[in-house]
Amino acid sequence: MNLVQSALKYKQVTLSVLLLVFAIGVNSLLTMPRREDPKITIRQGLVIAYFPGANSAQVEDQVTKKLEQYLFQFEEVRKDKTYSTSQDGMVIVNVELGEKVKNPDVFWSKLRHQLLVGKSIDFPQGVRGPIVNSDFGDTEALVIGIESDSATYTQLKEYAQKLEDAIRTIKASSKIKRIGEQKEQITVTSNSEKLAQYGINVTQVTRVLQSQNTIMATGDVKTDVTKAPLYTTGYYNTENQIANQIVGTTRTGATVRLGDVVAINRTYADPSSLITVNGHKAMMLTVQMLEGNNIVKFGQAVQQKLDEVSKLLPSNVHITTIVNQPTLVDENVSHFIREFFLAIISVVIVVILLLPLRIAAVAAMAIPMTIAVTFAIMHLFGIELHQVSLAALIVVLGMVVDDAIVIADNYVELLDAGKDRWTAAWKSATDLVVPVLAATVTIIASFMPMVLITGAVGEFIVALPITVAVALGSSFIVAMVLTPLLCFTFIKKGLHNPEKTKKRKSLLDRMQNAYNSALDWCVLHPKTTIIGSLLTIPLAGLLYAKGIRQKFFPAAERNQFVIELWMPTGTRLEKTDDAVHRLTALIKNDPRVTSYATFSGTSAPRFYYNYSPEVPVSNYGQVLINTTTEATTEALSMELEQKVAAAVPEGLPQVKLMQQGSVLKSPVEVRIIGDDINRLKQIGAEVQQIVQHTKGSYLVRSDFREDYYGVGIQLKDEANRLGFATASIAQSVYTGFSGYPVSTMYEGNNPIDIVLRLDEQSRRSFSDLENMYLESPVTGASVPLRQIASLTPAWQTGKIMHRNGVRTLTVLSETADNVLPADLLKAIKPAISKLTLPPGYQIVYGGEDANKKETFSQMMVVLVISLVAIFFILLFQFRNLKEATIIMLTIPLSLFGAMAGLYMTHNNFGFTAFVGLISLSGIVVRNAIILVDHTNELMKHGMDIRTAAIESGKRRLRPIFLTAMAAAIGVLPMIISGSPMWSPLASVIAVGVVWSMIVALLTVPVLYIVWIKPTSDEK
Repeated sequence: MNLVQSALKYKQVTLSVLLLVFAIGVNSLLTMPRREDPKITIRQGLVIAYFPGANSAQVEDQVTKKLEQYLFQFEEVRKDKTYSTSQDGMVIVNVELGEKVKNPDVFWSKLRHQLLVGKSIDFPQGVRGPIVNSDFGDTEALVIGIESDSATYTQLKEYAQKLEDAIRTIKASSKIKRIGEQKEQITVTSNSEKLAQYGINVTQVTRVLQSQNTIMATGDVKTDVTKAPLYTTGYYNTENQIANQIVGTTRTGATVRLGDVVAINRTYADPSSLITVNGHKAMMLTVQMLEGNNIVKFGQAVQQKLDEVSKLLPSNVHITTIVNQPTLVDENVSHFIREFFLAIISVVIVVILLLPLRIAAVAAMAIPMTIAVTFAIMHLFGIELHQVSLAALIVVLGMVVDDAIVIADNYVELLDAGKDRWTAAWKSATDLVVPVLAATVTIIASFMPMVLITGAVGEFIVALPITVAVALGSSFIVAMVLTPLLCFTFIKKGLHNPEKTKKRKSLLDRMQNAYNSALDWCVLHPKTTIIGSLLTIPLAGLLYAKGIRQKFFPAAERNQFVIELWMPTGTRLEKTDDAVHRLTALIKNDPRVTSYATFSGTSAPRFYYNYSPEVPVSNYGQVLINTTTEATTEALSMELEQKVAAAVPEGLPQVKLMQQGSVLKSPVEVRIIGDDINRLKQIGAEVQQIVQHTKGSYLVRSDFREDYYGVGIQLKDEANRLGFATASIAQSVYTGFSGYPVSTMYEGNNPIDIVLRLDEQSRRSFSDLENMYLESPVTGASVPLRQIASLTPAWQTGKIMHRNGVRTLTVLSETADNVLPADLLKAIKPAISKLTLPPGYQIVYGGEDANKKETFSQMMVVLVISLVAIFFILLFQFRNLKEATIIMLTIPLSLFGAMAGLYMTHNNFGFTAFVGLISLSGIVVRNAIILVDHTNELMKHGMDIRTAAIESGKRRLRPIFLTAMAAAIGVLPMIISGSPMWSPLASVIAVGVVWSMIVALLTVPVLYIVWIKPTSDEK
């Protein structure tokens, strides 16, 4: 007794187990973790080092090259994708790790230790860092703004702390950070002339403040009985205490207090960044969730805490959620689940329309059972619900009903052949175990090699092949166990009832008659049929080359986008902030905008896996905009592209949609590699001109940015005679013009820096710099800076970029006028290739083209592995090379349908379309397997090859047509949705399956007759 017979015999046990699994599956659907996108290991980190006072060339020579030397010693570092930016006073190295690194945190820890050792040995004195920022890849679940124009930053900080304390009580919460905080400080300001007048110098004031405002061990007094600790209490608690501090005496002996010679004010430090929410002053909290939790439920828990804290805040303080991943995930997953259930209904309707009601009901009942089993197994293996796993379920939905259809159809045929119901039930499944299993394994084999794709793209797509394999495996088990039981219970008789002489012709009957005629014609004209079929292969290539556009990854479907702004290098933060607010004026009253946040001098935290934050710098700004729907995002972003340049003509504003796939600086990148900066700029200018004059280019720029001017302070001989040195002058000028924190006053646990600098009127111009007084270390006299140094303006390179440790200038371009990156690149390559490059210089292409080549090369390997796996599965099943080859031939014959699907739906050929092609290779051979297997079965019963091939096609039309239509209709909701991500995949599968069905039904029997020769017994 086999498994099928046992399931039939002990049907109560079978049904009880299946119902239990079904309940587990439903529970899994309701409780399993959900997210917008698959979890992707971010293998990027930043290494930052500060070298105040050094220009970009000095930073490159003395810090950047040393850092790269350290980094490239590690085999985990992917050198070709690691690049550095040397600029005024700092270097940022964007480090990318290799795909084999599964736990980046271990490497970052190792790197920190190595750089800590190297800092004391190899880096110049004055270098701060290097700092390893491994949190660079953390994606925030929520970004919450606390906004108020009337509250101070100190009050906003208190409100943010309340909110932080409340959210921390949620078990699923992880890292919580505050951004936009403005530090209070006490500024001690004066002018050098006034200090000189009183005979007080900056060094003297610094020394007094530092020595007075300190806590040091004072010891204790031991008596006969006790030991009493001693505490000095001279440190500062108020501004008045600082003002009353004695710093010296006049020539007449009068006491000089600090308040006599300086102004002491409590202010906020000069901001390094400014943040607003909906145009109001704000601070933000970023919240992350612990892995493995349901983000939708986490969002509900956070919202509950927000509601509670809001009641405790003043009426003029508002809480706005700027980034709400839980809501996005809930909407996107709900949308996919709606499409999923719509696909289920569509497939069920197709089955009911094309099959008699009882058979259709039996086949359709396999769908919910299979899906429930799939959800249960997915939950067991930790596969989360996200766009990829749900897309995989929609893709496979039409296939999971195939096995049930084939077995139910076989059951009816056995009844018509005179078998009793019990025998027909167990034989319907048992007879087809091998071909159904082979077809299932073949489709799984076409998908599973995708797990070999590495990197971010591989992690993004890996859930698709696993989900498909689980679903198909589940459908096979359900078809073998449940379908025979349902057939035995509900189908009492076959389709051919001899009592009825007249029967109304159904759609299938009419289609059967038309197919019979077509097949007979094809058999009579084998050359025409075969040549006509083969001609579709070059036609598919022609359609791909001329009629289909290429885009590797589309924009993400989100109701969010950003406007980025780069002002000229060296622009003050206040000017950048003013420009950012001119940009917000374009959108703040638009009804399509639900909320927005501005970031001046910094960028938003990483709120999407593909979004990469910028390192804080004063000439950068950003506006994060939330809109009502995804459609309004696209419409509004297109409108703003025409307006932002006019709003900020002195800057470089750019409207950016979120992108799928790998992180890109720009879709089109032309990289010029060489050694000499001036020569790189010269070649870069030529390339930039070519790109700018090409139709479709937009926002063409160089990543070296524009040069900026700085002022060198050159010491005269007089300075050396008076005892001045470079270090002492640098320290004095820095203190006077930038401000030097000489000490810290504490208010509870709140540290407040005491900052010493010149007053506002004494540090406005270069004349003020020249007139600044400094005390001679030799004579003690105060002399103006102009007496001991000269100011020399000089232009400096804005940024010096390295890639793989080599100077690389990149010309970047966006695309406009509906021009895709591949089209623009194709247009500029001929002109760029004509440029004459000096020895040692080369041009390579990055951007989408580089990512596409890297991933498509892996995809080609996956495709080859799929084809080889399918071929050997077929060879092991049929043990005949010719039969396996005939079945394999249906794969290239399906290409025309795949390309036609993209062409008809106006979809681009990209990553998911390629995934569709790989998937199609397994799906289409199923039809040929059914035909060839049935042909062999008929030949075993005495039919000749010609008759068997023709009869097989005619008898197997119904199950082949049903399974093909189920697969095509199953993905139809994805096509209708118009998703730029998943519609190409669905188009390839839907039209490719239908086309391959036609080709297989007409071509496979002809190929079998022509190519397969009868054996001696058959002769």
